[in-house]
Amino acid sequence: MAESKVTTSVDVEEVTSVVPVESLAEALNAVPDPRHAKGKRHGLGSVLCLAVCAMLCGAQSRYAVAQWGRDQGEEIGRALGFRRGKTPCGTTFHRIFTALDVEEFERVLGKWFAKQGLPEGEALAIDGKGLRGIHGEELPAVHLVTAYAHWTGVVLGQKGGKG
Repeated sequence: MAESKVTTSVDVEEVTSVVPVESLAEALNAVPDPRHAKGKRHGLGSVLCLAVCAMLCGAQSRYAVAQWGRDQGEEIGRALGFRRGKTPCGTTFHRIFTALDVEEFERVLGKWFAKQGLPEGEALAIDGKGLRGIHGEELPAVHLVTAYAHWTGVVLGQKGGKG
């Protein structure tokens, strides 16, 4: 009788090579842009991605979001998709958030959450923490952001970085 081997753990790289996982930044590119093409300097997906990052870092107003973007520098701006490296001002955020089709935005986010395995109606918590370095300045602080699904008790993702 042949023994069957059961794998108890799965490597994330193995799964993503078979089932590609769409990033939130990629999903935000699917939100319809309410602006006219003339005079548009920044892609909507990049603006929304910057807003998400800034809010996860504690920004609570459109001006705080804009300032957070400016404070990150050109390298982060380019990583978020800003071709010129310069991020939008508070007025741009105001115009976009005022004109944005909220239902369509929610539909895109809901579709992305469903692809991540989050059932419809599930509550999601996003939490950020800064863990202080030890031994003075020898070891830098570590910053963690975690997305947690309440009802299913699943951590959907956790990202860390040094600060």
